[in-house]
Amino acid sequence: MTAPDPSGERHDVARFRHVVLAAQRLGNRVLAEELRPLGLTPAWAEALTVLAAFEPLTIRELGRLLVCEADHPSRLAARLERDGLVARRRSTADRRAVELALTTSGRDLARRVTAIEDGLDRAIRRRVADADIEAVTATLLHLLDDRARDAIDHRYPSPSS
Repeated sequence: MTAPDPSGERHDVARFRHVVLAAQRLGNRVLAEELRPLGLTPAWAEALTVLAAFEPLTIRELGRLLVCEADHPSRLAARLERDGLVARRRSTADRRAVELALTTSGRDLARRVTAIEDGLDRAIRRRVADADIEAVTATLLHLLDDRARDAIDHRYPSPSS
């Protein structure tokens, strides 16, 4: 087996792809380690912080806002409900719909998750310039499918929106 030509286009794209993969794995591993004492996975933590920001949400709305795809939103909601972090209730706008809202325990845990995420964000900012964050984000948005880009756009509207 021969090594890829370091001057070729395939090498550049393969390197880019692997750098993205390595950064994502590292970030997820660090986040998982920080969340472990809280008994949460990154997917559970994401659901809690999304609910904290946008509650009440139907399961469909929650699924639309999640970027982490470790679990189906209905199973994720069921687990959070089982652990007393989320409560289901009938929608006041549509009596047929069921909405999810954080319980007091869920809200407290979401605040702790946000503090962990804030610490990780500060660590990234110490290592990466704002202009680089903006450039890399713009580049990576081109790689996302419509569902993922839609979730990002809804959670983090651009300043021009």
